[in-house]
Formats: sequence, C-alpha cells, structure tokens
Amino acid sequence: MARPRSTIPTYRKNSATGRAAVSFYRADGTRTEVILPGKYGSTESKAEYERLLSQLRANDGRMPTDHRQDLSIDELVLKFLEHAKSYYVDPVSKEPTKEVGVCSDAFRPLCRLYGNTSASEFGPVALQTLRTVMTTGSWMTDKERASREKSKRHLGLARTTTNKQINRVKLVFKWASSNELIPASVHHGLATVGGLRRGRSAARETEPVKPISTAIVEDTLPHLPPIVCDVVQILLLTGMRCGEAVIMRASDLDMTGDIWLYRPERHKGLWRGKERVIAIGPRAQAIIRKYLGLRIDAYLFSPAAQEELIQAERRENRKTPLYPSHAKRLAEKRKANGKRRPGERFEVGGINRAIRQTCKRVGIERWHTHQLRHSASLAFSREMGLEHARAALGHSSVDMSAMYAGHDVEAAKDVARKIG
Repeated sequence: MARPRSTIPTYRKNSATGRAAVSFYRADGTRTEVILPGKYGSTESKAEYERLLSQLRANDGRMPTDHRQDLSIDELVLKFLEHAKSYYVDPVSKEPTKEVGVCSDAFRPLCRLYGNTSASEFGPVALQTLRTVMTTGSWMTDKERASREKSKRHLGLARTTTNKQINRVKLVFKWASSNELIPASVHHGLATVGGLRRGRSAARETEPVKPISTAIVEDTLPHLPPIVCDVVQILLLTGMRCGEAVIMRASDLDMTGDIWLYRPERHKGLWRGKERVIAIGPRAQAIIRKYLGLRIDAYLFSPAAQEELIQAERRENRKTPLYPSHAKRLAEKRKANGKRRPGERFEVGGINRAIRQTCKRVGIERWHTHQLRHSASLAFSREMGLEHARAALGHSSVDMSAMYAGHDVEAAKDVARKIG
C-alpha cells in the first residue's frame, strides 16, 4: 500500500536563489513553489513558513485557490520576465529583444526596495517613492554609486527615462492583474500615478535631439574610418535610421529603376505590421555600389572589410619593408592579445563609438547618428515640404516629421523679413 502524501511541506533551500522555499498543492491539484522572504534560516522566512502552514492546516493540506496575496514582488517580477522572454522577440530571428534587458534594469530598484513585499500590497504611494529614488539614485549600493561617479555618469535617471521605467513597472502589475495573479484593484491604483512633468519635479532634464550642422559633419568625415564615413553620408542623403543602414543587403534592394528602393529585413514598425520602404537616390547609390559583392545575402557594411581597408592603408604607408620576421612577430602579437575577430556587420553602438572617438581625437563638437536623421528631416522639409519629408522618413504623420525637423529658424527669419 502506497504511503499517504504528507500535507506538511518541507522548509528547504532553493538552489537557484539560495533563499528559503516551500512547495505545496493548490485546491485545483496543481503544485507550486513559493520563495520565502528573507535569507534561508532567518526568522522572517520561518515566520512566513508558519503562516503558510496555518493556511494549509485550515484547508485540509491544500492552499486555497485565491492565493494571490502570497505572491511577493520578487516572485511576480520573475514570472513576468519569463513571459517577456517569449513575448518580446525579434520578428525575424525569434530571439528575445533588448527590451527584456531594459525591463530587468527597470525592475532592479523595485526588487531592491520592495522585493519581499506582497504584490497585492504595492500601492500608489510606494510607486511614487520608487519614482523618487530612481531620479536620485539612492537605491544603489555604495559600490554602484562609486562606479558611476568614476565613469562620470549621473546617479539618478532623467525625467523622461524615469517615466519610461515606471511605465514598465506598471506593466508588470497590469499583466499580473490580467492573469489573476493579483487583484485588479492593485493595477487600477497604480494607474492613478501620472508621469513627471517638465519643470514640476526635481528630476534631471535632458537636452532634446537637435539636427547637427552639415559643416561639423563634413569636418568629421575625413577623419572617420572608411566604411563608417560612407554610412554617415548615406544616413544624411536618405534619412534612414542607423539601425536600418547597418543591416542593408543586396537582396533587400530593388535596383530596377533610376531610384532604388530598400526594404529592410527588420525595422522599428515591423512588430506593428507596417512596411518600410526607403528611396535611395543617385548620390547614395554611388556609395552603395562600392560594396555590392557576389553574395546578395551578405551585409554590405562589414567591420571585417573595414579592418582590411585600414590594414591595407597602413601597409601602403609603411616606410620600411615588411620582412618575414616582422610579419611573424606581428602575428604572434595579435595572437597574444587575443583580439576579437570583427563581426559580419556593424552595430549602431559601434558606429556611434567611432564617431565619438574621432570627434574627441580631432577636437570637433561631439555628435551621434540620430542627429543625422533630424538633419535630413530639416533638409527635406526645407527643400520639398513636410509631406515629402514624412514620406522619405517613413513617419505616420506630418506632426512627427515636424518634430524631427525642429524649429526652422531660417524659415522664421524669412517670414520676419517679408512680413514683420
């Protein structure tokens, strides 16, 4: 005869977290594990264990179906992140996107301050407190603060970044409410907390992205690595995003007409079902033609190709012959340094890093690729009007194109000359 199942769960240590845990059966027959608050062996964890035992004894060894009050914020965040890994995926590769990592960053202050708190007890006042510590950076450890100060980074988040991170926190509770993990009233309460407004909080403000002067870009171009230089020119001529340029392949280009059409494999609006078509004119075509090779599925702008161009230039400018002993010593040096092989395509961060380092070396005002899109929008709107700028940039509305173009001071001056 089989031994009857014990209705008293064991107080044990969870191998993944190192904290105390207990497993029990729900009223519907499913088995679940709960991570207890505090460290393994602590008074806090044992008190919670005894509370769960009292609930089990009162319900014939099974936890009532409505167990939502027992879910801590740490447990809720873990459940949401598991959901996020399967929800925030790249439409093409089906791999988790960077949003999963961004969510983890947003939840770190939440878990550090309220990790052991019951998710059902987290209310608007707690959310406002979390928002405040995000803007001040007071949730970080002394080691983390020292690291940020050493790298000259701000301790607190900017106002706009704080609002985005708080919205991600709200999303966790919205998801939990829709899956009946917590009472719906919790999310309704958090929804009453609005975002921080400009000039009405102590949060740090950031400067809006502005178009970069064409003169500054032209001063930078001769000093940039060769392929990065060409990518920058393409961004200015087409207004496409840097993320769209670095994934360009010959197979994505329709070169049948005088104006080429580029349909990137992935883009910002792909998950919304939108199509992105970028028109490429003769000047940009001349640059792209240099990179069209035999493989139509290969990325056009390759770090490996750029490395070869740089090395070839160095060899050409070399004043002394490259003897076999020199080549052997250089090969041994490269092997000893363990230099990472260049990737098959550029990343947006790599393009911006090359621009940043060049500006610093030459002594030019620092700028980044996103400013080029704003510069292109301003140029397009001046030359052809906002509607043409909207079509070229792929915006859904003229208002977005107007925002990218910014306030055209020169146009305002023309009005003042003629009318004012």
